[in-house]
Amino acid sequence: MSKSRGWAQAVTLGIMFPALLVAGYLLGKWIGRWLGLGEWTATLGGAIGVVGAFIELFRWSVRQEGE
Repeated sequence: MSKSRGWAQAVTLGIMFPALLVAGYLLGKWIGRWLGLGEWTATLGGAIGVVGAFIELFRWSVRQEGE
């Protein structure tokens, strides 16, 4: 793997983690307001975003081992 490709993948991971967290939080907040469930759905959405980010990190690390 070239050095520039490694940097690009690292930057992608650095952007993806907070983006998934924020997206999950905001989606959970929107669903909570839409269904009248309260703010706990925002926390749940954020947690789902974190899980998604770690799954993507795991998938990325598996791809790196294959190269």
